[in-house]
Amino acid sequence: MKQIVIYQSSTGFTKQYAEWIGTALGCEVVDIKNGNSLNIAEYDCVIYGGWIMGNMIMGLDKIRKRNPKNLIVYAVGSTPNGETLREAIRTQNHLEQIPFYYMEGGFHFDKLNFLVRMMLKKMKKSVAKKADKTEQDIYMEKTLGTSFDHSDRKFIVPLVEYVKAGC
Repeated sequence: MKQIVIYQSSTGFTKQYAEWIGTALGCEVVDIKNGNSLNIAEYDCVIYGGWIMGNMIMGLDKIRKRNPKNLIVYAVGSTPNGETLREAIRTQNHLEQIPFYYMEGGFHFDKLNFLVRMMLKKMKKSVAKKADKTEQDIYMEKTLGTSFDHSDRKFIVPLVEYVKAGC
């Protein structure tokens, strides 16, 4: 079975997961920026990974337009994994019929451009002023404007096992 991992990464966490998955499966790993010449139809299984912004998986639409035979999707975000989060991402990205995995990454605040850093600082101040904070609000207040890394190879295990079982 011919497999490939295609990814879109902003600060490196999604790329790291793509490399770990590619190594575990012994398959090619390609940045979506360099994948335009790929013939997706020649792959039996396409594993796509993208980073999350507002529960949207960046770059997913580009892969879907190429009609891969068997698509598996993973998303990398800075928010801790949880059923509510996974379902929100699955619903917003129309992944009801597609195998989907969420992998916790991190945040490289220093790699973001000035405008994005300023927007995040403003968002952090806004969340800090809220009276009735949700668990998500508390997490955002604590982490926005900081750098951290929660990525771990253990998060790839379910995806790798699924692919090895026959995609």
